[in-house]
Amino acid sequence: MRKLTIKRAKKYVAWMSKVKVYIEDSVSGDTTINNVPCRKIGDLKNGEEKTFEIGNEAAKVFVIIDKLSRNYCNDYYEIPAGEEDVYLTGQNKYNLANGNAFVFDNNFSEQAILNRKKNKKKGLIVFIVALLVGLVFGFATTYFEESADAEKVFSAEEMKITLTGEFFDIGADGYTAAFGTGDVAVLVSKEKFEDYEGLEKNTPEEYGKLVIENNDLSGSEIVNKNELIYFTYSSVVPESEENYKYNAYIFKSKEAFWLVQFATLVEISESYSSQIEQWAKTVTFEE
Repeated sequence: MRKLTIKRAKKYVAWMSKVKVYIEDSVSGDTTINNVPCRKIGDLKNGEEKTFEIGNEAAKVFVIIDKLSRNYCNDYYEIPAGEEDVYLTGQNKYNLANGNAFVFDNNFSEQAILNRKKNKKKGLIVFIVALLVGLVFGFATTYFEESADAEKVFSAEEMKITLTGEFFDIGADGYTAAFGTGDVAVLVSKEKFEDYEGLEKNTPEEYGKLVIENNDLSGSEIVNKNELIYFTYSSVVPESEENYKYNAYIFKSKEAFWLVQFATLVEISESYSSQIEQWAKTVTFEE
């Protein structure tokens, strides 16, 4: 036997999710990930380091967020046969197409890179389907029950936001909540003060700068305008080559910071800019 140690970097991406660690096991495996039989060996919280006992044979070690998304929100490292202990590091990286999956550092094997490309493609399909389902369901409901233009209040724990009847809960791994239409996705993230020492001492502007820095969003700047604090950035989804613009609004409640992001295709973002600002102004918290 030997020891496998994995260090998960402390990042704001997927901060509230424990990632799950699985190892290839053709004998005792009870979960299949990418057609590989695996067994769970533990969990990793944000910023945590853990050591596991593994065998001396060659094996793939997978890190996933949950079983439901395991076949597209994953990364793996091929551990060679041997008796020496193994030390690996990695982090969850912001990527809407694969659910902000955990990625091992310095893992540049051809198969690992190919797996990441496949995961992004699968995840993008899942996300698009979720949006389409929300759109279809929203159309049916609004057609029979209410106008799509009517105001509708959505909740994410103690946060409330007023959107329209066109929006529906679409869910997205790595977020506290997610709502969407065919054109706009609203992605909500909550970061509790109790999870990070001294976090509550930051202002919303300071917290926003930390988010920008930790997610490598170079070129983004904090804006304080019309009683709202936010920053913007854009990101291209490789598989579709579509460019999305994100308006990320920062809020501070009694016990947490909140990041409420509005995502739209760049080509229609300008037409939604004033509406997005109005939606952001409706965010409230039940203290």
